[in-house]
Amino acid sequence: MMHGTNSTSFSADRLRGSLSRPRLAVLDSGVGGLPYLHWIFRARPAGAYIYLADTAGFPYGSKGEDEIIEIVTRMIGCLNESFDPDIFLIACNTASVVALGALRERFSKPFVGVVPAVKPAAQQSRLRRIGLIATSETVVSSYTENLISTFAADCRVLRFAGQDLVDFVENDLTRADEKARLEAVRPACDFFREERVDTVVLGCTHYLHLQKEFRTLLGPDIRVVDSVEGVGRQVLRRLEDFPDPGQRGSVFDIYTSSPVPGPAYDDFAALYGASYRGVLECP
Repeated sequence: MMHGTNSTSFSADRLRGSLSRPRLAVLDSGVGGLPYLHWIFRARPAGAYIYLADTAGFPYGSKGEDEIIEIVTRMIGCLNESFDPDIFLIACNTASVVALGALRERFSKPFVGVVPAVKPAAQQSRLRRIGLIATSETVVSSYTENLISTFAADCRVLRFAGQDLVDFVENDLTRADEKARLEAVRPACDFFREERVDTVVLGCTHYLHLQKEFRTLLGPDIRVVDSVEGVGRQVLRRLEDFPDPGQRGSVFDIYTSSPVPGPAYDDFAALYGASYRGVLECP
């Protein structure tokens, strides 16, 4: 496999039209959305699945709304030109919360987004006390406020801005030992335990890579909720709208929007049964 510092660059004229259908293109600021695409790929391996980690724009969660919309729109335009996908998955809570409406206005293809799993958390919470860990932007967004007022109005939702944890997953996870991983999630877990919540929502896709550590420190009495299966099933339903051309090729490729140091993306690709292809040239 290629390492990030030596990775090949790919341009649209080389890639467009070269993949079997159906084509699903996934965008995240980094590795956070990989568990979503892995779930989809395992459920329906036939087809082409393209994942773009916008490492040049990472992190989204600490940026303002206008900047996020501009960056995400540009990245989706690059994916559309390069691969002509049938459907897009925005596998980032922040990007979905902020930019999904603008994307649907700009592009005619279907989009599926990822938002904090407040609704299922409220359905499961016995004590009506829910913890939400998300990026700085998602924690305070009007979209999150609306989710809470719509689906968890009778719950107390305790929020924790975990931007540092996003950075840890993206930059340090593959070389961190178990102790370092536990210490990374400890501040959030201590906060939620002190607040006596019985359900915790992982409101950023990067946190999915630390589910084991969250469950260990939160203990058996606190549920950990994410949206992987719900989003995955929604994508599969949308893919059914596109006829099967009879091609049975299987592609699960990861690209980044800038060179990345070290073997981290090779490691993540190996973990999820994908191939890291290198840098996708985007204007």
